[in-house]
Amino acid sequence: MIRSRKPSTLVRLATMSALVVLLASMVDAQISIVVAKSSTQTASASELKLMFTGSKFNWPGGTKVVVVDQSESTVGRAFYEKFVGKSVSQVRSEWNKLVLSGQAIGPRKCASDEAVKKSVAENPNAVGFVATSALDESVKEIYRVIAFVKNE
Repeated sequence: MIRSRKPSTLVRLATMSALVVLLASMVDAQISIVVAKSSTQTASASELKLMFTGSKFNWPGGTKVVVVDQSESTVGRAFYEKFVGKSVSQVRSEWNKLVLSGQAIGPRKCASDEAVKKSVAENPNAVGFVATSALDESVKEIYRVIAFVKNE
C-alpha cells in the first residue's frame, strides 16, 4: 500500500513566507508616457517604442518628435526593459550610432520625473515618460506601461 505524504505545516509555512518575501521585493511600477497638456499628439504603442529607440523621428501627423529621456533612473530602466524590450545600454548604443552618423539629435536627458515634466510641458512635440504617481496637470498621459520591477 502506497501512502501519500502531505507537506507538513512547517514546510507550507516556509514556502508561503518565501513567496511573501519574493513578492515584497517586487514593485508594480506604473509608467506614464506623457506629452504637453496642450499637445494634440498621439501615437500607438509600437510607434512610441520606435520613437524612444530612435527608429521613428516624426509624430503620425509628420511633426518632428522631441524625445525626453531619464534612462539613468529606476523608472527609466524599467521603461526600457519592460516597454521597449531592450536594456538602457542597447538603446543608448542605437542612439549613439544615429547621432554620430548625423542622422538624429539624441534625446533630451533629464534626471527626474520633475525635470521630464518641465521639459515636455515646454514643447508640444515632446514625449517623455514618468512614474504614474508623478503625473500632474502640466502634462497629459497618452499611454500607460505596467511593469513589475525589483524594489531597490
